[in-house]
Amino acid sequence: MTTPIRVVVVDDSALMRRFITEMLQRDPAIRVIGTASNGREAIDVVQQLRPDVVTMDVRMPVMDGLATTEHLMAYCPTPILVLTASLASYEVDITFKMLGAGALEVVEKPQNADARALDHAARDLVRRVKILSRVKVVTHLRGRRRASDTGTPAATQIKHGSEAPERERHSTDGAAPVPPAPAAAPYGLAFPTIVIGASTGGPRVVHQILAGLPRHFPAAVVIVQHIAEGFSEGMAEWLASAGSLPVHVATEGRPLRPGEAIVAPDRRDLLVTPEGAVHLSDSALLIQRPSIDITMQAIADVCGPRTIGVLLTGMGRDGAYGMLAVRRRRGYTIAQDEASCAISGMPRAAMQLGAIMEVLTPAAMAPRLVELAASLL
Repeated sequence: MTTPIRVVVVDDSALMRRFITEMLQRDPAIRVIGTASNGREAIDVVQQLRPDVVTMDVRMPVMDGLATTEHLMAYCPTPILVLTASLASYEVDITFKMLGAGALEVVEKPQNADARALDHAARDLVRRVKILSRVKVVTHLRGRRRASDTGTPAATQIKHGSEAPERERHSTDGAAPVPPAPAAAPYGLAFPTIVIGASTGGPRVVHQILAGLPRHFPAAVVIVQHIAEGFSEGMAEWLASAGSLPVHVATEGRPLRPGEAIVAPDRRDLLVTPEGAVHLSDSALLIQRPSIDITMQAIADVCGPRTIGVLLTGMGRDGAYGMLAVRRRRGYTIAQDEASCAISGMPRAAMQLGAIMEVLTPAAMAPRLVELAASLL
C-alpha cells in the first residue's frame, strides 16, 4: 500500500484549518498529520513531524507566513504551498516574498461558494499538494543569515542545493541533431527578444534573472509563468522590484520594447504580430494557459535569430517544442540546470528534443543574457 502524503496545515483560523483539512483528506492519498495557528507553532510542528508538504497562511499573529517560510527553508526545508485569503496588493506582495524565500506555489484560499466551485477548489488543492510532495527542496540561506543578524544560533548542517557555489555553464550542442529551419521569414524587429518560460519554483528564479539585468538592457523580455489565476498582476509588481527593469502585465496591442519586461496575463496565450505588438488569444485551450510553447513559437516566427529562449524549472513538457522552434529559427536556447530546479521536467523534455544549446545555473543566466543580447544588435 502506498504511503499517504503527509501534510501540515498552517492557518490562524480554526475554521479554515478544518476546512482545508477536510478538502485535502477527501483524497485517500493525503493525510493531514498536524496543524498550527501561527508561524511559531508551525516551526515546532514541522520540525517534529517532518511532513511532505506544508500549506502556509500569509497573515498570522506571533510570526507571519514570510518569517515562517524563511525559517523553515533555512533549517527544515519542506515544500510549501502558500494559501492567501486576498488578492489585495499588500497580501500579494508578502505572498511573492514568500516565493522568493523558497515557497513553491501560491493559490487563493477556498472561499464560501457553491458546491461546484468548492469541488473544483478541492481538486485543485489536492493536485497541487500531490505535485509539491514530489519536489526535493533545498536549503535557503536567507533565514540563517537573518537569524545570525539577530543572534539566533544557526544550525550546523546545510544540504547541498542551489545556494551552493555556482557550476560553470556548459553547452549541449551536438547532443541531438536539430531539423533544418523552415524557409526564412522577413524578421522585422531590430532588437533581440528573450522569452522566459517557467512553472513550479519559477518566480524566484525569474526574479533573480531580472535583478541581474541593467536598466538599459538592449532586449525585450517576455515572461510566461504558470501561476494560479489572479496572481499575474501581483507577480509583475513583485518582479519590477527585482532591479531596474520595468515589468508590466501584457495588454493587447502593447509593443515589445527593449529594456522592458512583460508578463503573460491570466488565462490568455501571448502571441506577437509581425510588427512586434502583443496579441492575446483565448482560443483552443491547451493543457496549460498561458502556454510557453505557443509564445515561444510565435516570437521565434517574428524575431528569428534574434530570439533567446530560456526554460526554467517546472513539471511537464510545456516549452520543449517552443524551445525547438527557437533553435530551428537559429535563435539561442538556455535551460536551467537540473540541480537547481524545483522540478526539472520542462528543461529535461526540451533537452530530450535536442532543443537546448546551453545549461546554466540561475546565477549565471543574467550575465549570459547580457552577453547574448549585445551580440545580436
